[in-house]
Amino acid sequence: MQSVYEITTQERTVGTIGRAMMDYSETASMAGLKDKEIAVFNLLSELGYKMTQVGRSFGPTMKDFNDNDMTIIAEWNKGWRPAPGRECTRTTF
Repeated sequence: MQSVYEITTQERTVGTIGRAMMDYSETASMAGLKDKEIAVFNLLSELGYKMTQVGRSFGPTMKDFNDNDMTIIAEWNKGWRPAPGRECTRTTF
């Protein structure tokens, strides 16, 4: 029996996807990008963070995600990435 203080498998999956979005955004090369292009990475970071909070006490629920958020999540799960090829290859930070 699962405690009310534990997150569900679905909530854990949402958090895992959110962390992947934040990691991608954090390690992408921003060299030569314009503000509009960088904004997409900022959006991924914000959405990813929100996803990691699902299941926490007083955190968001899936009802708190709007249609745009759900579209981005669905596209991410299909393999969409902003500015493909801009992944950072740096191994030390």
